[in-house]
Amino acid sequence: MKNANISAALRRCALLLPWGVLFLFPVLFPKSYLLSVLIFAGIWGIMLMGFDVLVGYCGQLSLGHNAFFAMGAYTTGIMTVKYGIAFPLIPLFSGILCTLIVAWVIGLPALRLKGYYLAIATLGFGLIINNFLVGFNILTGGASGINYIPPFKISTLVSFDNDFKFYYLVWGIAAIVFKISLNFAESRYGRALRAIHEDEVFASTIRIPVARYKILAFLYSAACASLAGSLYAHFSGTITPAGFGFMVSIHMVIMLFLGGRGTIWGGLVGALFLKLLSEGLTTFEEYELPISGIIFILVLIFLPQGILGGLKDLIMKHRSNISVMRPSGP
Repeated sequence: MKNANISAALRRCALLLPWGVLFLFPVLFPKSYLLSVLIFAGIWGIMLMGFDVLVGYCGQLSLGHNAFFAMGAYTTGIMTVKYGIAFPLIPLFSGILCTLIVAWVIGLPALRLKGYYLAIATLGFGLIINNFLVGFNILTGGASGINYIPPFKISTLVSFDNDFKFYYLVWGIAAIVFKISLNFAESRYGRALRAIHEDEVFASTIRIPVARYKILAFLYSAACASLAGSLYAHFSGTITPAGFGFMVSIHMVIMLFLGGRGTIWGGLVGALFLKLLSEGLTTFEEYELPISGIIFILVLIFLPQGILGGLKDLIMKHRSNISVMRPSGP
């Protein structure tokens, strides 16, 4: 019993330690350029945690989440710049609501498909939305996009108008999304999604409503992407269709598989690793995609479960070695 309590305490510490480091970083390095890099990593992390529920737990690969990311960003941009809505929570929740409606309409027929067919169908949806952003220039600004999006400002006293403040906004929301995603994954819904991932036919025979659970995972991942898009619009101040192309979905897949799918942590780890890596390779910016691709291939070969899976296997191997070396009692 005592050992179980110690083990639970250690797991809690291991869970809280990374968050403690992330929340202390701006205090220790308030003028660091890495603040903006970590803000972008946090925005991607929010999107990837929802994406992990769909891909890692439910086993449904989508290549159209760049569209949901764009919907959140453009709803925020249009409502704040073109219609002058200053209170940011209205565009944010409006973007999530619009995204959920579109995701439900798209998801009902698309999720009947499996494997590569689902990926191709969602890829087509992403391309349609991107073309819409370019072509409907009266509303979206066309290829030039929308400029001068104001910072996230709740009131005159509460304004996230610099990197230091926005960092805590993004990572505070990321912590909430992490908790919700983790609870979702560890609930009976998460167990049902794992069953669907393993075998849809078997899941349906044990009375799991497969279609309902798949659409629920799809809607949740779309809402996270829309939320991330809204935060991205407020932080960058400028959005263009080029920033929401097909490569967004490719980077999402790379980051998730790199960190470790089916863990919730994997999205955050992959986003942090790849964003910090790309920042370290700024001198090789034109080769960023090939380098990312090479890293992705190496991870699939040597760490098929991602960074977190590799660390877990290493720890388990170390524990087994210790148990073997420990002398047995008389």
